[in-house]
Parts: sequence; structure tokens; C-alpha cells
Amino acid sequence: MATLIYGRNTVRAALVSSKTKNIYVSTSFNDKKLLALAQKEGITIKVVSNQILDAMVKGTHQGIVAEVERYEYSSLDDIIRESKKVTRPIVLLLDGINDPGNFGAILRSCDAFGVSGVIIKKHGQVMLNATVAKTSTGAINYVKVAMVTNLSQAIERLKKENFWIVSSEGGSDTNYQDLKYDFPVALVIGSEGEGISPLLIKRSDFVVKIPMKGHVNSLNASVATGILLSYINIK
Repeated sequence: MATLIYGRNTVRAALVSSKTKNIYVSTSFNDKKLLALAQKEGITIKVVSNQILDAMVKGTHQGIVAEVERYEYSSLDDIIRESKKVTRPIVLLLDGINDPGNFGAILRSCDAFGVSGVIIKKHGQVMLNATVAKTSTGAINYVKVAMVTNLSQAIERLKKENFWIVSSEGGSDTNYQDLKYDFPVALVIGSEGEGISPLLIKRSDFVVKIPMKGHVNSLNASVATGILLSYINIK
């Protein structure tokens, strides 16, 4: 089953990763490099009206929509195998991210900072979709995402693989910069409203916070993820 994605950067990334089946462009679309790339890959290009594109997707399509292979999930085993390819792997667990824009931005940070994979739960979590693809600016094609029934069980499996569980929680007494991160890291990020569940906090080896000096008491989940992954990556 195919999925529709939209936006120039999103479609360009899908073309590079060989996921694209067909492309639909408006009569005024003039990105010659993108069209040349599609032709080089042997992709069928169909010229249609803006009204048709508007009816195909919800969002700012920038005059281009692509039909791509359905986004497939990896397994937890796949991510663990990927983690063994690097000296100090990082795996990310998301406890109920419901905003597709946040999820896409998180995948973009994961790609930038070499995360081996992302683990999400089957329920109470936004899935891989067109909005996630667009906000990830193509990172969705390169970051492994595993969907599991139980995050707590996934944590126990990661512990057996020598990962240390680090959760981000604003009420912690430990600054995220106080850890050396000289170990395989499984970073847990909570939802925008509920945070990390008490059970996952209980199973964590470390609970850290990002200290803030402003008047807002929390950060957007994707912003917090980017800050933490950047620091962990350079330690």
C-alpha cells in the first residue's frame, strides 16, 4: 500500500532513497533539478492542477506530491544490530509523542546525531505518516523506527544489551551535563503533556533535567531531544 507525501525537500529525499513510485506536480511547478532527478530515477511524472493536489493531501504541498512505498517499521532486534556497528551507540525511546511535527523534528535530530534507532509504543503515539515525513525533511527514510507493545519490556531488553537508561524529566535534581555518557545510551523522552510514565522513570538508571532560566517550565519534546542528543554525541 502506498503513502502520499508532499513538499519539495520531502519528495527529493524520497527520490534519493528510491522509495518513490509516481510524482504529481502542478502546472506551475518549476524545480527543474527535482524533475531531472525524478526522470533520472525513471519515475512517472504527472502534471495536474493545484486543485487536484489540494484534494490529495492536507498541508502545504509546494506544487508537488509523491506516491511512495508505505513506511515500514524495523524491529527492536534490527536497532540493536545497528547499534553494534558503533562504539558508543545511542537509542531513543519515545513515550507517547502525539504531535507529528514533533516526531518528524525528532527524527531529523536522530539522523543528524547518529542515533541507531527510535523505539515507539504501539498505542498513544503518532505513527509514521506524511506529516512526519515532511517535518523530518527526509530523515524518515534513514532512521530506523521500531514499534513495540511495551516500552518497559524494550528497556529490559536494552539493559541486557548493556545500554544504560537515561530519562529526561524536568523535576530531576541531576543536570544532563553531569553525566559522562561513556556507555551505550538509551534516552527516554516523554510526551508533550504527560511526560514520562512513572514506571519508565522507575526503570531508568539516570534521570536528568535540562536547566532553564526563563519563565516557561518545559521545552518542546523535539527541542529537548536535540539538546540532549547533541551533548551526548560529543561527549
